[in-house]
Amino acid sequence: MSKKNLKVEAGEKTRAHLVAAARRLFANGYESVGTPDIVAEAGVTRGALYHHFRNKEALFYAVVEEVAADVEKRIDAAADAAEDLPGSIVAGSHAFLSVFQDDEVRQVFLVDALSVLGWSTWREIDARHGLGSLKDGLRACAEQGYLSADDVETTAHLISGALNEAVFLLCDRPSDAALQTRVFARTEQVVRALLTKDHVLTV
Repeated sequence: MSKKNLKVEAGEKTRAHLVAAARRLFANGYESVGTPDIVAEAGVTRGALYHHFRNKEALFYAVVEEVAADVEKRIDAAADAAEDLPGSIVAGSHAFLSVFQDDEVRQVFLVDALSVLGWSTWREIDARHGLGSLKDGLRACAEQGYLSADDVETTAHLISGALNEAVFLLCDRPSDAALQTRVFARTEQVVRALLTKDHVLTV
């Protein structure tokens, strides 16, 4: 391997160490973490941090992207295992509810990302990952006649909004197993009601 390639590989490893370290720390809240904490956790110098990221917010953006991508992978894996298209949306929705009960994921993506990065940036990231994945699934459902193609956007936002609220409801009462059962059951009912060939919305 050439010296140039070795340098690139070393840089990529350093960047990955920084993102991984920051992700662990940001799980406790963005405001509670300083750049000295991050470089100490990653085992690198401040110079290395600022070589890869212009500031803490830029590093946080990279962490949010990574978290969003990980969430998308888990949702897609659950959806792919379903037996039918509506079932894939149900399974993906259930996976979303489960993964966002993780303190780290919820803190980084649903709590701090909005306040630190702003609404428009958060929406742009979500559009590429969680919401984007949901839209892909709904487009497949539309192709099979489960909803109108013109209604994919609306349905995606309605489901996404409901799921976000459900996450906070579940996290407010983490030990309430009965509530979790009801939320998961109602989620399936709502999704299947929206994706029924006999009731495709035409306007």
